[in-house]
Order: sequence, then C-alpha cells, then structure tokens
Amino acid sequence: MAIKQNFNFTKEGFENLGKELQQLTNRRPIVVKHLTEAREQGDLSENAGYHAAKDELSQLDSRVREIKYLLRIGKVVESNGQEQVGFGSKVTVEAENSSKQFTIVEQLEADPAGGKISTSSPIGSALLGRKLGETVEIETPQGKTIFKIIEIT
Repeated sequence: MAIKQNFNFTKEGFENLGKELQQLTNRRPIVVKHLTEAREQGDLSENAGYHAAKDELSQLDSRVREIKYLLRIGKVVESNGQEQVGFGSKVTVEAENSSKQFTIVEQLEADPAGGKISTSSPIGSALLGRKLGETVEIETPQGKTIFKIIEIT
C-alpha cells in the first residue's frame, strides 16, 4: 500500500520549483556534452573530468525527478485570511525593540536567512494559531525570546 504525501507550497515557492526545473532541464544537454567529451578522452578509470561530469549528471537527474514529483503532488495554499497566523502568513513581530518579518512555510520551502520559517521550527510552530497583538515566548537556541505579533498579512 503506497502512502501518499501532500506538500503545501506558497504560490512563490511552487513557482520557484518550476523555474528550477526549467533551469535544470536547460542545463542537462550541456552536462551530457561534457560527459561525452570526457568519455572520448580515453581511459575512464583515471579520467577525473569524466567522473565529475557523470556525478553532476546523476545529481541533476535526481533533482529533476524530485522536483517533478513535488510539482505533481504539491499544492498551493494561500494564507488563511489574516485572522490568525497560519501557513502562508506573513507575520511581523516585535522583539527586543526591533521588528522582524517571517513567512510561515512548510519545511521544503524554508529559508530562515530569507525570512521563510517552517511550520515545524520553534518560532514557526509557536506562532501558528496566534492572533494580532498576542505575545509569544519562544525557546530558541539563543535562549528565550518574547515576540509580540504586530501584523499578519
């Protein structure tokens, strides 16, 4: 019995996967050409160029399969309507006299440096379901932080 997983994406995240797939598809003929050229150089057992091109093609093909799978079973989920923090919400919080903005996404789309935090991260899970004006105490690797939700979009 196969287990079907669903992956939620923001519209931007889903579109970015499509763009990445297109870039990889465009790159594949170049990698195949490098592999062919390296193969023509003779002894494959000591041909570093051949092995590098072969590894790159394998990684590229693996990522293409993964993206196609995610695009096939993934679905775009819009923000829940700004009443409370949910998947896709952009949340502005105030902590220690500064404000930060986070977008709540699933783990596959998370990019903490870019302000996209996972629903399963300490901050993301603590913010889920919270409303405007609420204060949330979150245990992070840097210690306890208190966030006040000042905007949800």
